[in-house]
Amino acid sequence: MDICRECRFIVVNPVGRLTVSRVGLLSDARFPGRSILSLRDHYDDIADAPAEIAELFLVDIQFASRIIRRATGADRVDVVLSGAAGPHVHAHLVPRRRDRDPRPDHGPDEDPRACRPLEALREAMAVGLLAAAFDVAGAGLAGT
Repeated sequence: MDICRECRFIVVNPVGRLTVSRVGLLSDARFPGRSILSLRDHYDDIADAPAEIAELFLVDIQFASRIIRRATGADRVDVVLSGAAGPHVHAHLVPRRRDRDPRPDHGPDEDPRACRPLEALREAMAVGLLAAAFDVAGAGLAGT
């Protein structure tokens, strides 16, 4: 787990460390590979972050989205920028597949399936897969 010292925002199942952010798998059986990308430094609102940090955060989102798309075979990755679920700027990266999503052209919150965590083995495999993908891309957790 990776925890913000100021607000206690938690990134569970850490899989990667990017320029200004950290990324962890969010266990969601509807969208295998769903991840949270969180700024390492604490900001309540993206508007509070210095412009350089905000720009690098968007670069991290793009970089992580590419890794997640390749690792999961997704057609695209939806990005939901958030600060509402907790007082810490973060983004949800949601891999989407037209052949598996019942409503692929709607937001993930409009998915009719019940939100449930991945089974323990599938979660461990997803964490391992994403951690390896981030490691190969030079954004792994080794040495952190």
